Amino acid sequence: MKGYRFWVIAGLALMTNGAALLGFGQGSVGALARAIEANHSIAHNIERANSQGLLAGNPPIKAEVDFLGPFEVDCMALGMCNALA
Repeated sequence: MKGYRFWVIAGLALMTNGAALLGFGQGSVGALARAIEANHSIAHNIERANSQGLLAGNPPIKAEVDFLGPFEVDCMALGMCNALA
């Protein structure tokens, strides 16, 4: 029972890295970590590209709506276009 802990740790190391030791790198924990890191990097770059499109120098696209907002006045309906201009 003296080497019990050693064999448990050795067994866990073999299970996690055994595929890499046998030459199957796609199944190793390192390959999994690299894949997760790459996915995170891709998602981060997509978010950065989207946020750069919303910078102060690029105003958002104004959607055309059928109704007026609370601070928009239709001067033609009021007949006051000359007074408001």
